[in-house]
Amino acid sequence: MKVKDLMTTELITVDSRKSIDYALRLMREYNIRRLPVVEGGRLLGMIVQHDIEIALRRQEVILETPVDWIMTKKLWTTTPEADLTEAIDELITHKISALPVLEGSSLVGLISEIDVLRMVKQKLLTDDAV
Repeated sequence: MKVKDLMTTELITVDSRKSIDYALRLMREYNIRRLPVVEGGRLLGMIVQHDIEIALRRQEVILETPVDWIMTKKLWTTTPEADLTEAIDELITHKISALPVLEGSSLVGLISEIDVLRMVKQKLLTDDAV
């Protein structure tokens, strides 16, 4: 199975210059925990709720702070054609919850631990039905 068979392609992203408050509102509205941070369609980083919670404990960070000040810039990524087991290995090895999926330099999807768990659940249900 390939990453493209499981990845989420309808992505909610945030521009690097938007505020932390704006990112939090997007997360609440779409019930998501992470946002790829983009500028001009190019992936710059990732911001997750946990990053925001930690950052807001620092005195110099306020809700109006741009997301690019606190985003994670060092990202592990994958491609649509990558083997799914390789992507799962990356999630486990780096203890991360999602991998951006890039085609060249374009963000085309995201594969998350939830995507993998949904697949496992479906497999278990299918196996139990036999």
